Amino acid sequence: MKLIPSVTEKNPYLKDQVGQAIFEFVNMMVPAERAPKITGMLIELPVDQIKHILSSLDALSAKVKEATELIDQAEKQGIT
Repeated sequence: MKLIPSVTEKNPYLKDQVGQAIFEFVNMMVPAERAPKITGMLIELPVDQIKHILSSLDALSAKVKEATELIDQAEKQGIT
């Protein structure tokens, strides 16, 4: 993927670029109302984890599942 070399802490557009790259995939995995929130959670990950989810659909799917579970827990506790 062309984006991976630009995934550095020095890139001022990192979050926008990564968000645009993964949003459609996230949107296919979760209900539409959750896709923006989960995408936002994923773009806040450390750079090494962002590179990993960009290079592996399985890794991206696992992080989306993890984020979904965190949101579910927060909703149960009335935190959202």
